[in-house]
Amino acid sequence: MEDLRIGVIGLGLRTNLALSAHRPGKGSVVAALCDSDPAVLKRQAEKFEADILTEDYRELLDRKDIDAVIVMTPDDTHERIAVEALEAGKAVYLEKPLHITVEGCDNILRTAKRTGTRLYVGHNMRHMGVVRLMRDIIQKGVIGEPKTVWVRHFVSYGGDYYFKDWHADRTRTTGLLLQKAAHDLDVIHWLAGGYTTRVNALGDLMLYGDLPRREPGTPRPDGWLREFEWPPPSAGTSTTSSTSRTCR
Repeated sequence: MEDLRIGVIGLGLRTNLALSAHRPGKGSVVAALCDSDPAVLKRQAEKFEADILTEDYRELLDRKDIDAVIVMTPDDTHERIAVEALEAGKAVYLEKPLHITVEGCDNILRTAKRTGTRLYVGHNMRHMGVVRLMRDIIQKGVIGEPKTVWVRHFVSYGGDYYFKDWHADRTRTTGLLLQKAAHDLDVIHWLAGGYTTRVNALGDLMLYGDLPRREPGTPRPDGWLREFEWPPPSAGTSTTSSTSRTCR
């Protein structure tokens, strides 16, 4: 069997997913890489044996020797890239979220249905061993019928890490609630065997609300991925940032 030849679009923090898919001789191989930053493209290319490097994802969609694409670009680009890839007949693995608007998500789903092209969404927490074990215990009736599911999602170092890149621009993302807590919401529904019918919410900018905003276009500092200011540089509280979700 020949390897499925995969093209990767976007070589940022999720590149480890592409590395997992790179299995030469074992079913799949990352044959092409694309990133709009030439320096990133060159650096990440060292991790693969890809013979196709480009800064324009459309070049991958035009190639007959690419069977599928992994899309790991910023959220606001998902609709455009996924729709074009599906139209080109390339199977698509699209990292969550589908898009930042309901309309964009619907467009992607309609395109996949119309073209018959395979679409996979990277939303993986329900597949983790501990979550699957919890699901099995509930399904076997060991603890009876769940009436309440309570989750506390620790963000650890808070927004100091999360908001240092494009996530800081509200026009480009769904925000921290759906970016991180989307996993919790999905797991709650899966474990409970039902879906939410009523939502109550409250929140507060306890840690970072009073800090000055990063000016538009400010470059990320060296080591931004590894270095965090924790507790945050403020006179306010230093309790760990977290989100809680309860479903009854």
